[in-house]
Amino acid sequence: MDLTSIPLMAAMKKRMQWLHSNQSVLSQNVANADTPGYKGQKLERQDFSGLVDDLSGSSKSVKPSMNMRASQAGHMTAGGGMADKADIVEDKDAEESPTGNTVVLEEEMIRVADNQMEYGMMVNLYKKNMGLLKIALGRGGGR
Repeated sequence: MDLTSIPLMAAMKKRMQWLHSNQSVLSQNVANADTPGYKGQKLERQDFSGLVDDLSGSSKSVKPSMNMRASQAGHMTAGGGMADKADIVEDKDAEESPTGNTVVLEEEMIRVADNQMEYGMMVNLYKKNMGLLKIALGRGGGR
């Protein structure tokens, strides 16, 4: 059984992939915090509740239909872009230092901590759902 065929599990997987990509962008910003002229970057926000609605077909504005789906992240989507690839944009809200750098190390570290907390929450949700599936299959802990 493919767990990604369950909409909630697929949504959690996509969220964890986004959080992983976000961690990479944040790490890049921290690594270049002292680089003159470096412009801080961020990923466009992902709407998790909308993601769940889209995957389950319960969204009011989106009717469930057969869509082309990429089976691997490197495959092209129907729209011509890369599958499951978040858009990296320049952080327009950041203040520029005299050297032209827009990364504020303290703010980036707060974003890293937030990202870590969200990732931990997704891992815990995933574990809880796996436990529920095991119980439903009769293989779970009999607490």
